[in-house]
Amino acid sequence: MSAERMFQSVPSDPDPWMADDTPSEIRQFAIESLRWQAQEIIDEVLCSREPGEELARARLRRCVARHPGRPERALLEQLMTNREEPCM
Repeated sequence: MSAERMFQSVPSDPDPWMADDTPSEIRQFAIESLRWQAQEIIDEVLCSREPGEELARARLRRCVARHPGRPERALLEQLMTNREEPCM
């Protein structure tokens, strides 16, 4: 399944989990917090040196390149791609 097809079901609104009446300061803080956490996870995965995880790191690098400045989208794409892969 292509990444484009996977993301068709993902709302385009970057914060669909928040109520429409959420104050903008809280909305912005939540988005920045999510991005920071996603970036921390990405950094941790990319710093790994396990040889068996190189394919996952390469895929994650491609996801990050497709979503500059949006680590939460890159991580979501990576997780959705991994979900489609058969377990060993």
